[in-house]
Amino acid sequence: MCFFNKFIYHLFLSLSLTLCSLKTYSQYSYKELLELDKKISITETYADSILSAFEKKDALFAKNAHGFSYFFYRERQNFDLGIKYGLVEKSVLENVGLKNSDYSNILYNIGKYNFLKKEYNIALDFYKKSINSDASKFKSAQSYCQVGYIYFLQGDYHKSLNYYLKGLPLIEKHGTIKSLLAHSINFALVCNKLNSKKSIARGLYYLNNIDSIIKTNSNTSFNKSHLYNLQNGFGNLYTSNHFLNSKKANFHYNKGLNLAKKLNDHYLTSIIYSNLGELYLKMDNDSSLYYFSKSLSFNLDGESIANETHKNISLFYLKKNVLEKSLNHIEKSLNLCFLTKRNSDIRILTSRELLNTKDKRVAVSSLALKSTILFKLYLKTNNLSFLKKLIKNTSLLNDFITLLINYNTTEIDTKYLWREEVYDSFNLSTLSAYLLNDKELMFRFMEVSKTFLLLQEISKKRQLLNLPFQLTKRDNDLRRTILSYEERLDNSENFDLRDSIFSLKTIYQNFKDSIQKIYPEYTSPDQKIEPITLETLKKSLDKNDVIISFSMSNMEIGETKSNLIGLAITKNKTIPLKAPDSEKTIESLSTYRKLLSTPLKTKEELNEFKLTASFLYNQLFPTSEIKNLIQQKNVLIVPDVTLENTPLEALISEKDSFRYLIQDCNISYAYSLTFSELNKDLIRKTSNDISFYSPIKFGNTTISSLPFTEKESNNIEGIISGDFLEFNNASKRNFINYSPNSKIIHLATHANASGNPQIQFYDSILPLHELYTYKNNADLVVLSACETNLGEIKKGEGVLSLARGFFHSGANSVVSSLWKINDASTSEIMTNFYKNLKDNQPKTLALNNAKRSYLKNHSLSEKSPYYWASFILIGDTNPVFEDYYFELFLLSMAILVILLVVFKFYNKKWVTNF
Repeated sequence: MCFFNKFIYHLFLSLSLTLCSLKTYSQYSYKELLELDKKISITETYADSILSAFEKKDALFAKNAHGFSYFFYRERQNFDLGIKYGLVEKSVLENVGLKNSDYSNILYNIGKYNFLKKEYNIALDFYKKSINSDASKFKSAQSYCQVGYIYFLQGDYHKSLNYYLKGLPLIEKHGTIKSLLAHSINFALVCNKLNSKKSIARGLYYLNNIDSIIKTNSNTSFNKSHLYNLQNGFGNLYTSNHFLNSKKANFHYNKGLNLAKKLNDHYLTSIIYSNLGELYLKMDNDSSLYYFSKSLSFNLDGESIANETHKNISLFYLKKNVLEKSLNHIEKSLNLCFLTKRNSDIRILTSRELLNTKDKRVAVSSLALKSTILFKLYLKTNNLSFLKKLIKNTSLLNDFITLLINYNTTEIDTKYLWREEVYDSFNLSTLSAYLLNDKELMFRFMEVSKTFLLLQEISKKRQLLNLPFQLTKRDNDLRRTILSYEERLDNSENFDLRDSIFSLKTIYQNFKDSIQKIYPEYTSPDQKIEPITLETLKKSLDKNDVIISFSMSNMEIGETKSNLIGLAITKNKTIPLKAPDSEKTIESLSTYRKLLSTPLKTKEELNEFKLTASFLYNQLFPTSEIKNLIQQKNVLIVPDVTLENTPLEALISEKDSFRYLIQDCNISYAYSLTFSELNKDLIRKTSNDISFYSPIKFGNTTISSLPFTEKESNNIEGIISGDFLEFNNASKRNFINYSPNSKIIHLATHANASGNPQIQFYDSILPLHELYTYKNNADLVVLSACETNLGEIKKGEGVLSLARGFFHSGANSVVSSLWKINDASTSEIMTNFYKNLKDNQPKTLALNNAKRSYLKNHSLSEKSPYYWASFILIGDTNPVFEDYYFELFLLSMAILVILLVVFKFYNKKWVTNF
């Protein structure tokens, strides 16, 4: 541009600014800015000059700032300037006290612009401020859904679900059809990722709802890309295993494909081809590869659809046993997920880089799939390097999941979802370590596959103990209320109750955020819970201790489809073991548990039990070395999911003589050895030996009475002194008030494991969720009730039982039951158990001796394991009542020596003086 032209340009700009300044006290609408932009090309400098010409920063000033904010976002795609002028508008509206619909709108817009910049945490903050301003119902509704979408991107799927369930009804009431369409489609994505029967049904409900609205508003024009997403959403949900309908899925995908082609949108077309490929893959139709190839032909490697397409191609080749190609495509998927270059080492990524992964569910499933491929390659080549690569891959997967749980997930159901995703990979790595004969690695993976979330919760509780009492009480009260409401919601779709839960969770999250700012050292999300090492464990063992930890991998090796392996650990030995016939073992475990749950009355039942229990004994303790190792020892069993709720003491060690394993050794159980170590270190102070609760009869007369529990109570009261509460004194309130101060808590009553586990007191029930906010200091909890160790099984965590609930609330060990027990035999066993405890026997010996005594004193069908094997000891095995006689003797001797020294000193001094 020549000097003259530049002069003319600047002169024109100066005149324009002068003329515009005359319009200072009017509002620049968006349309006016568009027209003005055609003449002078609006810049940041121009916008600043216009705003600086205002004599006062009032509502009109705010409207002009709003105009520039929206202009720079919409016309320039300059999100930073959109945010800059949005913040100006926000500040002015706050100063003049105008927190109206304009205020809600600009908060939403600032959130939106930050979202587009992928500054998700900042966006969350502004969306939530827009919700809290509550000046625009529509903006609040949109903000709820946008928050839900961010949580979806971060992998907190259940939290995302909750925000959408709050926002969508408001969109339907206060918003537009187009907005409802867009957010319903995104909600369906969340439901698809959750992939449960309930979530898929919810997704279909909202898609059908919006589809019906669209059909009744035929005169309204809709964005074709939204209509495409609707069809794609239907296809995805009908491809789910829970509602798999290939005909409907194919119909909707093809409708979406036609729309994508009309739009000439390669990205949307690529997605549909990929989804069609996944549908055909589920149908084992080779056409899937054609559709996957069509999807990749658009060269959209920067988009997340390419990640999933490569993963599905990998799965296709895995099914065909073309393993090299399968590995190649899973590597491509992972490189795209983690934004790394081909063949680069993902393990060097920082935590932030891992958390910024595009599609976390695809990344996790791709890592898990890679482990499977590597194991298959080992089987094909017998090359041990593939097993080593598998173990490194699973270590990365474990780190990634731990980050997601610690930083991106607050809902417990999402945490369970992530733990379930990695469970099979952990077991596969345990099997790989077994094949590598690496005992330390075997042990490590068996430990990380168990009860991580329980460990995390107890670790958090220990952190919170450092906070002021009023804060820990507030935390506990909020959690208790939320859990109570959630239990009620499980049985209904009460929208008012859902709203209450949502509000409570919002309050609780704000409370936790404020605590974290004030006390970051006690509330850090970065909880590094390292599993105990094999070396450390072995140092802590006594010469009579044997630990056997099990792991089941569902990986086919030759003709074997499953592999039950384990480690037998003593102070001086570590012996790997493998069940000779794992598949038959799994079948026999089911038969075994069924036979245990009723008395063995017929010869046929007795023979079937003998054969089954003997077979299992030889499978679980497969070598003579291990059989000899456990003789007359204290054997601690660490089961995996396959062996949950299985009392091994009723196995038959000598088939011909019908000898039970309990007659050869003492058996107890542990969730994990890492948990046991952490749990026993908790400080437990009590002043009462026992709190015993026995309603005998119940306020609700429809509940059957338990007459033998009165005898049980009286017998134990003659052994140990403490609080024995019967009939109406055995109330829930008394339990809450008195039990925290007791060394032993004993509940002799009804319990129920179906649905939501609960314990029956005289007046009301104690559901499992209340144990999560109740605190006890018990060295031992005895649940002398039915099915107290049963509950929902979560892969990677174990059984969500009443027993686990008491550990969560502070117990050091728990005696619980595995089936509906006989109250007469229970009374006898429990009486002897307490006699043994009072004699300072370790808990495991006390319980096992009580069972042996029962076997000795009964015959015929009364010796059936049904009567005595239901109760198992989980956790610490040390004596409840320590024998202090030896310590007192040592103390007395020390005092005597001191007195003799003193006497000799003074005697010598007296003689000298004399």
